[in-house]
Amino acid sequence: MTQGESSIMNGSKRNASTLQHSILLMAVAATALGQTLVFTLLPSLGRATGMAEMEVGLIISCSSLIFALASPVWGTVSESLGRKSVLVIGLTGYSVGTLLFGLVFHAGLNGWITGAVLVAGLVLSRMLQAAIMAATPAAAAAYTADITTPEQRTQGMGRIGAANNLGTVIGPVSGGVLAAVSLVFPLYAVSVITGLMAITTAMFLPPSPQVRSQRTMNLRQTLKKGLGAYADPRLRDLLMTGVMLFMSFALIQQTLGFLFQDHFHMSPQDSARMLGLTMMAAAITSLSGQIIVVQWLRAPAVLLIAMAVPAIGAGAVLLWVVESQLLMSAAVLLVGLGLGFGMPAIMSLASLRVSHEEQGRVAGLASACPALGFILGPLVGTGLYTLDHRWPYLLVMALMLPLSLLAWRLVRRS
Repeated sequence: MTQGESSIMNGSKRNASTLQHSILLMAVAATALGQTLVFTLLPSLGRATGMAEMEVGLIISCSSLIFALASPVWGTVSESLGRKSVLVIGLTGYSVGTLLFGLVFHAGLNGWITGAVLVAGLVLSRMLQAAIMAATPAAAAAYTADITTPEQRTQGMGRIGAANNLGTVIGPVSGGVLAAVSLVFPLYAVSVITGLMAITTAMFLPPSPQVRSQRTMNLRQTLKKGLGAYADPRLRDLLMTGVMLFMSFALIQQTLGFLFQDHFHMSPQDSARMLGLTMMAAAITSLSGQIIVVQWLRAPAVLLIAMAVPAIGAGAVLLWVVESQLLMSAAVLLVGLGLGFGMPAIMSLASLRVSHEEQGRVAGLASACPALGFILGPLVGTGLYTLDHRWPYLLVMALMLPLSLLAWRLVRRS
């Protein structure tokens, strides 16, 4: 082979790698955009349709439970069906599910359905969406494990986290602008965006270099293998750490919109806009921390977890004591920074603890951590909020004690 031919081949490999990373990160960003937009709009949509705070929390908690159960199962499916196919399934499910969710809210806003029927319709549509959309994060993380070496794993998962934060930045901004048309219009826009991303992934994403499992499993075997990841002793401490990190975030995110409305006497539209800007700023902080600390300084995963805990704890303390809207927003920036450190660290450590053949299942488990945190977070947070507006943040402060112990054990183990 001549030197020129070798250069052409190396250039083709680099271009293929760039294409893989670009489409993969775009898929993650599109999903994160939709998730953040929904979370930002929910308090305002709930109030506009006459729902109580705990009913809004119930929507997120029920869908998060389904997501947590489905995520490791989809990761297992990706080992035989292929990462790309599972990614396309997840994006398609997200698009269709968001459209259905938006239609139910549209009916509620127009008074066509109300009360328990409206709540049941929203919970059911969101649960159906979660059952399929769980495929996307699991397949994206497994795909990343396939195309990175162990030495590159933390940085690779950091790129997934950065793409997630990019979507989180764009989501609130676009949601605030589109909500000027109507509160439910941003949901229709998300459905279109993720649908287009599903088509793009199907047409242009190269197949993962994984060696697919030749073993065929029926539904029962697939469920058993996927859900069995929760009982894996190798991953127990990481799972507990991830769940508490995201539960802390959920407690804050799902009550802050109500706090803005009640404490500062904002309208639902103004509250949605302010919460969106706050979450966008938190995502920018998280994204900046990931770029500087994870990508440039290449901080080890255990150090990232050790940095995440005090950042989230400091944010909760500020939310507990301050009265200023500016300082409350600054507190959320600290929480976003902590989450930005913690998420790629959990995914990287989980991936490094298992063999190549288990990457799909474990990627699904790691991707389930946000959903597991959002099972109890919104429900407990909104319940505490009805008793006292600051109690959710007191609970986040209390969660920092076991989190500190887990972080210390992870550092010692490494």
